Amino acid sequence: MFFLSAYLLSCIFYLVESSHFRGGMISWKPTEKNQIEINYRVAFRRSGGHMCDVKTLENNTLLQGEGSLQCIKGCFGSITTMSYYCTDFSDPEDWTTGTNSVKYNITASSNNVLHFGFSSCCWISLAEGGSWWMMRTTANLTIRHDTGKINSSPISAMQPIVRFSRGCDYTLKIPVSDDDGDVVKCRWSKRTPDDECNGVCETLSGSDLDESACVLSYNATRSLGWYAVALQIEDFKKTTDTVPFSSVSLQFLIFVSNTNAPCASRPVLPPNIITDGSVHHIPVNTIFNQSIIARSGDQTLRVTAIDTVSPIGMIKSELFPFGSSGREWFVTVTWKPTKSQIGTHLFCFTAVDNLSQTSDQTCATLVVDDDVVDNTEPDDLVALNPECNAFKTPEKVLSKCMKAVTGKPPLFYLATSCPSHFVQCNELGTGYLMPCGSGTEWCQLVLTCVHIGSCINYT
Repeated sequence: MFFLSAYLLSCIFYLVESSHFRGGMISWKPTEKNQIEINYRVAFRRSGGHMCDVKTLENNTLLQGEGSLQCIKGCFGSITTMSYYCTDFSDPEDWTTGTNSVKYNITASSNNVLHFGFSSCCWISLAEGGSWWMMRTTANLTIRHDTGKINSSPISAMQPIVRFSRGCDYTLKIPVSDDDGDVVKCRWSKRTPDDECNGVCETLSGSDLDESACVLSYNATRSLGWYAVALQIEDFKKTTDTVPFSSVSLQFLIFVSNTNAPCASRPVLPPNIITDGSVHHIPVNTIFNQSIIARSGDQTLRVTAIDTVSPIGMIKSELFPFGSSGREWFVTVTWKPTKSQIGTHLFCFTAVDNLSQTSDQTCATLVVDDDVVDNTEPDDLVALNPECNAFKTPEKVLSKCMKAVTGKPPLFYLATSCPSHFVQCNELGTGYLMPCGSGTEWCQLVLTCVHIGSCINYT
């Protein structure tokens, strides 16, 4: 009898003639007995045969990728072609990105060490490094003593192209999430002993990577042009451990350009419901609908796009002006996850202005739960998750805020299921989760936070 008990799986994409490649990510998780699911995200040059538009997204069209996922050691043959479902695109930046997954059966004939291949020429012309690249992901399929299950790898996400202005300092946070709650660290991919990146290994000279915090710092004072970033995202049981459960590949591009604008003129993302590091639980087959607001970094500039890295099926609206300041714009994202999407997803977004300056990236974790929507939620109460840090049913917040702000008189504050928090609605119906100060709780009777237990005095 064959057991998934002591197998080390190494996964590398293998592509042929992929000059349009703009980066990607490979992760994996166990599914059924003797089977794992390999998840991949790829990004390509949009004008290089990877055309995606709103219609492509709405129709959930499967696009043809480049090359195939190959097993190159310990097993045999091609695993899958690199077809993918487009999730996001940028016309000005000329990129398309999408994702897909494949279930792979580990057979009794497999050796203890399996290798899958993904490598090719070429990136675009880089300021440092060669044009050949490679991605490698390793997975330890041993049953864990602490959980009694096979490990799931960490996941990450990044815009295919990150733009820096020469002379400015940047701190780039690499988003990570891990279903097992493991300690996650980031390191540079290496050429040896196993080739994880080929010609794009450590090609951002002068940068500093905080491996524990997964934060990349860079002063853009070197040559203008394109740089490749190749990282390994690894999960550990403890901070002091040196051997990871798995090592997954994340690669993307940085472009350094000249601009006369001050470094502080980059666009910013004011407080949105979707904040960096926030966790949002979404019951399967229910609608997640949220607005994302961005602000220009200077009165003379304007936001021209809010780029996203989304799960399959999420739709983004056009860009609209927000408020009366003339400096804010917004998009609305809508997603109805299916049963096949139960689990954890990363959703990231970045604002871009008319000088191609970008804001810091914001990333949130979207957890699709196999739960029945609670239809007994009171109309005047916004339900939060047990941790009181996210909406339990985000799709209901918009309708409740719209009903409140269009009432006579309009109401811009709503109570939640957690007395420690309240919701502030704006004129578009977007609700923001707000905390009360220490020692206070929300009192709907006076629409403010009061000392705990004193709200009854206002009846």
